[in-house]
Amino acid sequence: MKPIIGISAALYRNEGDNYSRLNDTYTRSIRDAGAVPLILPYDTVPDDVESCMDVLDGILLSGGGDLDPKHFGEDPHPALKRISAAYDASELALFKAAAARSLPVFGICRGCQLINVALGGSLFQDIPAQLPTAMGHSPNGTAMSEAYHRVEIVAGHSIMAHCFGPGPVYTNSFHHQAVKDLGTGLRISARTADGIIEAFEGTDSSWFLHAVQFHPETMGNSNPPHSEGFRKLFECFVEAAAAN
Repeated sequence: MKPIIGISAALYRNEGDNYSRLNDTYTRSIRDAGAVPLILPYDTVPDDVESCMDVLDGILLSGGGDLDPKHFGEDPHPALKRISAAYDASELALFKAAAARSLPVFGICRGCQLINVALGGSLFQDIPAQLPTAMGHSPNGTAMSEAYHRVEIVAGHSIMAHCFGPGPVYTNSFHHQAVKDLGTGLRISARTADGIIEAFEGTDSSWFLHAVQFHPETMGNSNPPHSEGFRKLFECFVEAAAAN
């Protein structure tokens, strides 16, 4: 049987109503890698998370809005955007439950940031305000499938190196927050030239834990020099879920 991957949906607000939203590039990437995607709403009740784990072989934490800085012991920066206690609680509970069972976890964009915070790390709440010398990381009007900046892969064995080779890799970029202090049990596997962490993975070789700041789900069918590598990120994740 194919492994079942739970994908966390993002919170979307419109005219006073809240919606769970997920770009179909996530579900297509998981299907193309050989697994069955199962969308989890942004407000999955933490008490129900254990029941979800009983049917899942892996968790993909998707992109979305800002994390409440209280989770890493800071007050809100003026540039912080909308936050949601229910959204944060749901994804933190999903990650905690997956970690307890050593279920493979793959984080993308917000998912990358959430994993870092869940493991005791912190974030830059707004890159332009807190790192004014940083390059652009959130271009206006650029297509999700468009490569934007270069990412350098850290030398050594890593999931990024396995999927892309020694690099560099040109990725898309759509984030105003980023990992600041790295969480416990993580190692950096890719950065941009300005020092922003673009990928990390877990140091425990028995547990597949990988996260990227860019959006590989939109890049697998574009940008020919690296499209195979973006697809391989999902394939490695699904292989780990199938073996779990």
